[in-house]
Amino acid sequence: MNNSSGFPPMTLMPLPEVIAWCSAYVIVDALIVIGNALTLAVFYTNKRLLRMRANYFLVNLAIADLFVGIIAVPIFTYYLAAASKRGHVVWNEYPYQIAKVLDIFIGCASIFTLAIIALERAFSVCFPHVHRGIGKKSYMNMIAVVWVLSFLMAVLRTLFIAEEIGFNVFFYFLIVSFCISIILICISYPVIGIRMNYRFANVEKHRKKNDHDRRLALMLFIVTTIFIFTWLPFHILNVVTFFCRSCRSMPNELPYIIKLLHYGNSCVNPIIYSYLVPEFRRTVIKLFCGKNKRKAYASTQLS
Repeated sequence: MNNSSGFPPMTLMPLPEVIAWCSAYVIVDALIVIGNALTLAVFYTNKRLLRMRANYFLVNLAIADLFVGIIAVPIFTYYLAAASKRGHVVWNEYPYQIAKVLDIFIGCASIFTLAIIALERAFSVCFPHVHRGIGKKSYMNMIAVVWVLSFLMAVLRTLFIAEEIGFNVFFYFLIVSFCISIILICISYPVIGIRMNYRFANVEKHRKKNDHDRRLALMLFIVTTIFIFTWLPFHILNVVTFFCRSCRSMPNELPYIIKLLHYGNSCVNPIIYSYLVPEFRRTVIKLFCGKNKRKAYASTQLS
């Protein structure tokens, strides 16, 4: 991976292989856009879901993932096809470097959102009385912080493109921010589990709330775990090729698979919500079947 492109040099591919890879990215892109647009539609139409204030972060995550599908994946797919004809030089071209700024902006928003989710859930079970007093404005402020931090990371990448700072500076900031987020997440969820077991153990009157909080914590834990496992190979590849020049020559398949896995994370969250959140699932069914049911009912009445 050369320092400016953020992607390893690759050899020219035969046309069938190019078509196969581009098709895979197009399919993932379609799933990302459809799934996250549907997620936003569900939260927009069912205001009850937003009574749980932690769901504001899920809306924010869906927005970030939707941007991945609208901006990041299409641009990457275009340059993937271009690289098959002109080689790895395309990854250093100025338009792609600008696209990388947007990619980093969106990606950082996702990881920072997941870190905020983990901290918010940990705070909710450790300090429940204080947590109940936190209003909507505080959640909006936390979301604003996520996007501001993401913007700063994008600015660092822009400064590197403008040759105002070295790639090393940007790279270390990116890796450190990712590692700090992962550390916060890895600390928060064990704290959540331990605290919930301690707080609600053998307390019958809290059983219903305990079950609800456990389901929410489980869902967020699954979302975060999948995110880590789909993003970690991408960052490991970045680190290895940054420090090991001899490792930069590799088969095309490895970086393409890792990047596909990286982008694929953006399409899995709606599936998780549908499986683990009954209210979300009912709203999805209502969105797809509600009109048909009403039409069928009206036809029955007329006949």
